[in-house]
Amino acid sequence: MKLLYNWLKEFVEVTDTPAGVRSRLSLSGLSVDSIEETPAGPLLDAEVTINRPDCMSHYGVAREIATAYRLPLKKVEPKFKEVADAASSAARVRIDCPELCGRFTARVMRGVKVQPSPAWLRDRLAAMGQASINNVVDATNYVMLELSQPMHAYDFDKLGGHEIIVRRAAAKEKIKTLDGIDRVLTADMCVIADGSRALGIGGVMGGQDSEIGFATHNILLEAAWFDAITVRRTSKALGLRTEASTRFERGSDPEMAELASRRCAELIQQMAGGELLAGVVDIYPGRTAPGNLLLARRELVRVMGADVPDADIETILRSLGFAPQRTDKTGTNSPEAVWQCAQPSWRPDVTREIDLIEEVVRHYGLDKFKARMPVARTTSARLPNADIEDRLRARLIGLGYQEILTTPLVDPARDAIFRAEKDVPVHIANPLAEDASVMRSSGVASMLGALEWNLNRGQRNVRLFEIARAYRWNGAVPEERPVLTMGATGMAREKGVAESSREFSFADLKGDLDRLGELAGRFQWKSGGPAWL
Repeated sequence: MKLLYNWLKEFVEVTDTPAGVRSRLSLSGLSVDSIEETPAGPLLDAEVTINRPDCMSHYGVAREIATAYRLPLKKVEPKFKEVADAASSAARVRIDCPELCGRFTARVMRGVKVQPSPAWLRDRLAAMGQASINNVVDATNYVMLELSQPMHAYDFDKLGGHEIIVRRAAAKEKIKTLDGIDRVLTADMCVIADGSRALGIGGVMGGQDSEIGFATHNILLEAAWFDAITVRRTSKALGLRTEASTRFERGSDPEMAELASRRCAELIQQMAGGELLAGVVDIYPGRTAPGNLLLARRELVRVMGADVPDADIETILRSLGFAPQRTDKTGTNSPEAVWQCAQPSWRPDVTREIDLIEEVVRHYGLDKFKARMPVARTTSARLPNADIEDRLRARLIGLGYQEILTTPLVDPARDAIFRAEKDVPVHIANPLAEDASVMRSSGVASMLGALEWNLNRGQRNVRLFEIARAYRWNGAVPEERPVLTMGATGMAREKGVAESSREFSFADLKGDLDRLGELAGRFQWKSGGPAWL
């Protein structure tokens, strides 16, 4: 996520340098990889984990900065003028699939002047990697980057019956998206439509039939909430990943839709003029009551091994939006302290007490807690053959071999070469690759692969061993067998002052095996061997 330093400062009056902000954010869990200069000011490149949809916006990251520096976060309070006519009298919205679309808001503006955006907006969008289209479309993209709420504007005069219907797509229904590509939809996808055709793919991309152009005068502003799983599946099925789908599939904030709609209307009115109809059409079938969480000091101390003062706990949680309230009757910094916290709509990832502890700790400072080993919950025990394997390893290392660890998944063709005729291979039901789709029947295939890898990289003098498992079917049950595999190539002895060089030979390998046999009362040799020899 790219973040403009000057944009962040519009929400929190931080006086630290961009480098200082980068350091504080990284220490609190939001890693900032780099800073670069742009015409719009310093640009921070942050790595946002998939469980933090709130940080896919400047306002969300500003909240993190405000918490880190213990500063107030400015509220977003859009200001605009409305006319007497109500939006609900001009447009209708119906949601036929509430399981796919939990909220849809619509505002109507008349008489807007679509034109190029001002330089400040173009510069900011360019720094964020967004191309400027026109002042209306740019306003929707700007609000998405500011508040993490994807927006879409429709040409109001192109909406059949001035009606929006959110429904499932018909099987094999077609729509031409804004990128000019005809796409075939399936019945598990959500579309925004009027009475006769689909106008956009819910949470992914709008359609060309109702796009904003320089001839547009009346617009309908959409700010909605779509089911994350549906958006993710739709985006993947269509091969269409957008800034909007990236945010919706992480789990956007349904409560942000109406505020973002007001903010977008404010921007458009400033840049394109026009009349904003009063109110908003807000259909919200997915409304849920906010969850409540408890945080007990005893659990925080148990997990972290150290305490955090009441003032820090309450300041951090309040700044992050959890509204902590003490529920116990004990005094300040009491070991029995318990807080009840409300789950903010923008934090769907915080569902347990341990999540609250993490929020407190990362902003209090992990460096303030001493490192300690966790308490063992189970007793340790040696594996049955651990002593035998240790003796084997010691002897093999003494003979000049190095231990390797390889994956038991091998190429079926290579494994078949070294598999006994009576052994039935164990195939993987869902392999990640064709050349790793069967469990090895012996250690030879893996060992030859390791020798081959070294030879291809110029390492000719190699002695390797592996203590691992081989697999085969024993009737209807797969069977694991412990196997020791040794491999060597190159020189058995380098040329020295008093010695000539010598290639590693079968006799050398047999001699090493005899040394191993001493651990088990010696081997007995007889002629014969596997067919592949």
